Amino acid sequence: MNEIVTIENNEIKVAQEIVSKIVEFNKAKKEMEYQEKLLKDGLMKAMEEVGVKKFIIDGLSATIKDGSIRTTVDSKRLKEECPEIYEAYSKTSEVKPSLILTIAD
Repeated sequence: MNEIVTIENNEIKVAQEIVSKIVEFNKAKKEMEYQEKLLKDGLMKAMEEVGVKKFIIDGLSATIKDGSIRTTVDSKRLKEECPEIYEAYSKTSEVKPSLILTIAD
């Protein structure tokens, strides 16, 4: 295979450097997402206080999108109570394979 992933005794082994980098990147991503949320919350609050709904400064465009009500279909209930309607309106699409990584905190 390669040096990143190997198979030994029918078990997958991943290079410790790769595991460490993924964990490090995940921690940095979480921190950046948290900081982004703080910045966005503060910006939105300031915009609301001065009555501005949209602005563009130095390539940054900020727009406050109004909240709304969303209507969804309870597909589990529909399938149970009206399976023929569920089948008639269901559609199937291909989903590409992906890798899910979960980092223990």
